[in-house]
Amino acid sequence: MLKIRIVHVIGRLGRGGAERFVIDICNEMSRHDRFEIYILSLSENDPEESFVNEINPEVNYISLNKPTGFSLEALLTLTKWLKALAPHVVHSHMNSFEYLTLFRLQDKGALFFHTLHNVAREECPGLLIKTIRQICFWLNRVVPITISENGSKTYRSYYGMSNDVLIKNARPLPVVSDHYQEISSVYKQDLKQFLLVHIGRISAEKNQQLLLQAVQQFNNTEAVKIRLLIIGGVQDQALFEALRGIAGDDKHVEFLGGKSNVADYLCIADAFCLSSAFEGMPISIIEAMALGCIPICTPVGGMVEMIEDGVTGFISQDLSVACFLATLKRALYSACKQDIQKRIVLEFYEKYHIGISAENHLNTYVKMLNSAGNTDISLKLFINQDSHDKLHQF
Repeated sequence: MLKIRIVHVIGRLGRGGAERFVIDICNEMSRHDRFEIYILSLSENDPEESFVNEINPEVNYISLNKPTGFSLEALLTLTKWLKALAPHVVHSHMNSFEYLTLFRLQDKGALFFHTLHNVAREECPGLLIKTIRQICFWLNRVVPITISENGSKTYRSYYGMSNDVLIKNARPLPVVSDHYQEISSVYKQDLKQFLLVHIGRISAEKNQQLLLQAVQQFNNTEAVKIRLLIIGGVQDQALFEALRGIAGDDKHVEFLGGKSNVADYLCIADAFCLSSAFEGMPISIIEAMALGCIPICTPVGGMVEMIEDGVTGFISQDLSVACFLATLKRALYSACKQDIQKRIVLEFYEKYHIGISAENHLNTYVKMLNSAGNTDISLKLFINQDSHDKLHQF
């Protein structure tokens, strides 16, 4: 049986949402023996600072060990490797798009896809790179994949086209680690406090200053205090120093750095907070929902369509500290928290489970391979549209 070769290309596999998703989707696809799945990372990945150790053995992992910055050697090596492999599908993520330019020009058999993991302008702000991508999208040489309704709207506005395919972000059910009991004993020993968890790299888009200020104002006025755990690697060192300056010696705020066991923290938290200035569809919210951890978020990006205020979480009216503070109070003092927890777990299984996303991706690949008619494979739409649980039945 001839296998369908699918390659996902990404710059690196650091601890970010897009990187997390690439590994998850490839792991899920690799469960099916009709597909041969590859993850190609342009850069080297330190196991201590990435998710590389979570790649399933069934997934072929390749790293070109590219240094920081543009590398012509990496572009040529990638092109040569792809020509030898002759994949049926090449799917790029983040800044790997341009490294496929030479192969796209030379190869006429493969289908190309690119996922926009953020709002379009933020994902590709430069005019030159935007123009290159726009031409590829316009010629239908690359199929754009968007991950939320808002992401689709920003793609259509920014590129002036409506040819994207919307496949929502997703995650497998997170599982706790062997450290869960230890973490629980440390952070849940004081039941007379609210434990909030924020997951996101230290960067301007995550807008942690808003969260810090709102939490500090809450603690200045409320009898029951918030303990805030900020989990995420440092992308912007200057911003990190500024945030630490705001926190000062506040015993209620801790910066924990990047963690691979975020499920341990979400399982013991009273709520998950994300105060972003802009977003795609955050993987961290999906993780929180899966574990019944109530999300409290700003009204940006895909979060607006994921959260119905007071029903599947809480969402502030704007990005002001006063408004986010009011939202924290509504959430933490809500009498409906148990009902919300039940609803968000159900939402996860119905909309954001990785099996659903894998099904939609594979169906999209198969449909377009059939439509292209330029492969030596005769394919049928073998994946059941009604239930991701029936993925194995093809």
